[in-house]
Amino acid sequence: MTDAPVGLITSAASDNLLKDRRLEIVSTPWGDAPVLIGDIGGRQSAVILRYGEKLTLPSHKINYHANIWALRELGVESIISQNAIGSVNPAIRPGDIVVSDDFLDKTKSRAQSLFDESECWVRVDFTDPFCPRLRADLIAAANRHSNRVIERGTFVCTEGPRFETPAEIRAYAHEGGDIVGTPLVPEVIFAREAEMCFASIAPVINFGAGMAPAVVHFGPGSMNEIYYKEGLHDLIEKTLIDAISGLIGERNCNCRTALDGGFHGHPPAWLKRRTS
Repeated sequence: MTDAPVGLITSAASDNLLKDRRLEIVSTPWGDAPVLIGDIGGRQSAVILRYGEKLTLPSHKINYHANIWALRELGVESIISQNAIGSVNPAIRPGDIVVSDDFLDKTKSRAQSLFDESECWVRVDFTDPFCPRLRADLIAAANRHSNRVIERGTFVCTEGPRFETPAEIRAYAHEGGDIVGTPLVPEVIFAREAEMCFASIAPVINFGAGMAPAVVHFGPGSMNEIYYKEGLHDLIEKTLIDAISGLIGERNCNCRTALDGGFHGHPPAWLKRRTS
């Protein structure tokens, strides 16, 4: 079992999930990133609250560069991204839990590489967009806590902050999308370029526009009610604790060598590649 801390990117982390927490400000080439350090399931963990402590950041204004690089600077090798999202696929219902195996990028203005402003560019393989090793750990843990786990699915990432239109939802479904949300890209891209393992666990809290009445945050049948009042939040936190406590340490995946043969130009000075 590795001693490296585990990374979690999420909207909120209760005291039941993250124990003995402390705040650490990590300096990166893209600015400072606040990271919560604590204990999840007996493992040292580094947690990024992607929307900020008070949920003041919309998805398209998150400092994804700094967040991913801060976790790397802290020694994190594996990142779990927790996303509460909507369904594009009628067979996937609110209350289901999706561990995605692919994604569609429908963002419009977000950076596509950690190396955009450096004197080099890279090509990384995305045949397995999410780390197979980390996905297997998440699936196993989720199945111990729920009988509504969807073990494959395509995550459609949109720009936000608005919700999608009915026409967009129909188009995403036609293209093979299963679930839709705003925070995944470029987290998943930057993690691969940083040679870190990355996987997503996504509780479904609503149907997309046009598949049900208007998408609302609060009130009867709302996303908030499904996530909190029906126990989905607690179930996800129990799954995260289970997954992180039992995370397989050996990185036998290709994530750790993702940059091999992919450089074009001179690597920037801030890049210090791991040797293990």
